[in-house]
Amino acid sequence: KVECLGSCDTAPMLQINRDPYTESLNTEKGLKLVRDLRATGVGLDLRKATPYYMYDQLDFDVPVGSTGDCYDRYLVRVAEMRQSLKIVEQVCKNVPAGDFTIRDKGIVLPEKKDVYGNIEGLMNHFMLVIKGLRPPVGDIYDATEAANGELGFYLVSDGSGRPYRLRVRPPCFAIYQSFPEQVTGGLLSDVISVLGSMNLIAGELDR
Repeated sequence: KVECLGSCDTAPMLQINRDPYTESLNTEKGLKLVRDLRATGVGLDLRKATPYYMYDQLDFDVPVGSTGDCYDRYLVRVAEMRQSLKIVEQVCKNVPAGDFTIRDKGIVLPEKKDVYGNIEGLMNHFMLVIKGLRPPVGDIYDATEAANGELGFYLVSDGSGRPYRLRVRPPCFAIYQSFPEQVTGGLLSDVISVLGSMNLIAGELDR
């Protein structure tokens, strides 16, 4: 049982009797996807493993389960929402004063009042939109911790104003690879619980 945001009891919301097929994902198989990995007891989170922004200054936990089944994934999701609220409370107390973006005219669009109010702002906006940014030649992969796991972007620059290559690594594409194994041998009606606990975003599956 988990206290749902301080009030409701989650136990009646899902069938507690865990069928064997829903427990088939062990830690090794769960490595395919963060959601199932956490449900098996491994607390992988990019905000902890490779901190970015100010996450290394925040106090929060990475919720984990133990069996890796649908119910554990659900409990992990509820606990993650509680941790998100904890993070928001800390961040709101420490928002610095000042601009929310940098003032570099070479990479940031000017404010609308400048675009419509003076020729310099209009030309700055025009050049950025038409020519784009011109990063140095090279490639980079970077990722953040999204709601469903690792959301990464691989970007290749040839020095022009357009990317030579851009590849998105969405979390749900990796998550869905475990779907056949989770439903094999189960009931057709159980597919609903499995898909729901995986929290799939259909747009990320299109390839």
